[in-house]
Amino acid sequence: MKIRTLFMFSLIFFSISSIITYAFYCSGTMNSIAEKQYERLYSDIAVNEGKNISEYVKSVASSASVVARDEKLRNYAFYETEEKNDAFNSAMNYLSPQTGIIRIVVIEKSSGVVSISASNDAHLAYKLFDKDMMSKITEGEAYISTVLDSSNRESGYEIVSPSILDDRIILVYFSNTYIDGIIKAGSFPTNGRVVLVDGLHHIVDTAYVGTMEEISAKNGYVQYNMVCNAINDVSLLNNSIHFEIGKNPQIAYTVKAPGCGWYVAAMAEADKAYGFSSVASSHVVGLVIALSALFIVIYIIAVVLITKPLSKIEETLVKINRGDHDSRIEVAGKNEYGDIAASFNTLIENLVVSERRYRTIVELSDDIVFDWNMKTNNVVFSNNFNKKFSYRPPSDHFSDSFFIKGRVHPEDNERYRKDLTMLERGEEFKDKTYRWKNIYGDYIWMSMKTSTIRDNEGNIVKIIGVLSDVDRAKRGEMQLIQRASYDALTGVYNRESIENVINEEIRKVAGGNDGFAILFVDIDDFKNYNDNYSHATGDQVLKFVTDSIGEITEDFGFTGRYGGDEFIVCIRNSSTNIPENVAKDILSKLKAGFMCDMDDHLSVSVSIGIYNVNNADKTVEEIISIADEAMYRIKKNGKASFGMVTE
Repeated sequence: MKIRTLFMFSLIFFSISSIITYAFYCSGTMNSIAEKQYERLYSDIAVNEGKNISEYVKSVASSASVVARDEKLRNYAFYETEEKNDAFNSAMNYLSPQTGIIRIVVIEKSSGVVSISASNDAHLAYKLFDKDMMSKITEGEAYISTVLDSSNRESGYEIVSPSILDDRIILVYFSNTYIDGIIKAGSFPTNGRVVLVDGLHHIVDTAYVGTMEEISAKNGYVQYNMVCNAINDVSLLNNSIHFEIGKNPQIAYTVKAPGCGWYVAAMAEADKAYGFSSVASSHVVGLVIALSALFIVIYIIAVVLITKPLSKIEETLVKINRGDHDSRIEVAGKNEYGDIAASFNTLIENLVVSERRYRTIVELSDDIVFDWNMKTNNVVFSNNFNKKFSYRPPSDHFSDSFFIKGRVHPEDNERYRKDLTMLERGEEFKDKTYRWKNIYGDYIWMSMKTSTIRDNEGNIVKIIGVLSDVDRAKRGEMQLIQRASYDALTGVYNRESIENVINEEIRKVAGGNDGFAILFVDIDDFKNYNDNYSHATGDQVLKFVTDSIGEITEDFGFTGRYGGDEFIVCIRNSSTNIPENVAKDILSKLKAGFMCDMDDHLSVSVSIGIYNVNNADKTVEEIISIADEAMYRIKKNGKASFGMVTE
């Protein structure tokens, strides 16, 4: 039987399976409709209770404003006992079940001290807002206030509305009866609940009274955290939020009450929505299961017939993958399978030839080729890697590879680790150079070039790269840079390098670093060394001067030959490394002298001009010119000393 016929049977199966799928779709649609109705139910509850809360806040704020207009409460002197007693008695008159007011508290605005606390129940303690909360309350609003029991533990809540005057805050507390009614009204039959949040983010429902911060500290109460998320993210308001408590799916819908700072959230167990559709769904699913059992038998028979020849292809692929490149699929019959087998064998032969050609090219090259498979995270190097480096990885995994375990030069290591992270993210390297320790224990410069291969979705599949030995070229380049930057005789910075480094110090000062000092050093009567001894002796004097200054300043500065017998010394952090002390050390060390090649002991004197740089308002040329001027003043006044120029 041809493969085409077998696939016809499969097509019949999938046609029938579509009917089964449709049956499940119908069942799912029932649940979806039930869920939408369910969501509409608790969203309506949240919206309606939000309107109720808004009206309630307006009501208590209005009552609080009436109390705040009481002249005795507004104007009594805080420390006049008689006036204070009159105000207290006046406050007590407002306390009644009809008004709903259960406590009136007057607080001195400047000190935060409670001046009056009028209540019908003196034994009932309340938790006054802290200083931070008091700064956030606004007039015309209402807030949740915690009630404390005899053990000073939270045992309930009240509603408080503030009136803020010039010198005092009047807090009017109301019974929680109305709010309790809203919360209990939200306990609809499907185990739902209503959560209220005031403008200070106090939360209250049938199970909890507290703050968002307390919820976070307790590290629990997932349902409250969902409400907090909705309040903090406007996009989550007026939308259903699905979450889980343990393994129980939940739904929350949060709205902002109009005209006030309160939020209302209606929450329920999500799976309760499916109670309306579960009976109908069970009948549909039962029918589907019966039909599925029949067609699964048909499907198994069809799959066995179809996959039998395909298994031969799989076996051949496994053999080739294990290294048996001569393995081929047996071509049997003139059907579609025979055509596939013949084409596959031709493809394998071409791939084998191509791979052998690739390996030959790599082995003839001095460059090391590597292949980093991002799916398996394995790295494979070409065979010539062993000729260059001694590291042998215990496995092909990236964590064991040369890229992680190879010895990188300490000066390159930080840059190399950052580049490796960028390479892993898919950035291609055109020419990155690092120093690695080779098989002989020497650090050599290697250049890395890479190419990133991505799939159709843009995900990184492989990174192919080449490591090239560029040590000789790199060292030659560094020698050229060395020659261009340093004085050939003394080995210190030349004039151009001096100016570049001072420019860098100026930028650091502009960025907030400590200031620096420039010492302009000129050898006194240098011509005498050349005339009385020799030019070779003169060169020895120059080297002695640079070596001596370098020994003194190597920890906090640098030296450069500015030209002839003139030198520039830079002292960093001049507030700590005092330039005058450095100049004294230089004069003393040079005066001690050295033995020249003519066996004479030569003492060297210099004139030094000092300029402290504490801001970035001058150029390099101006700074050096000022220090030079200071040095010439020393020359005119006896030499062998130093002088400082100040702003």
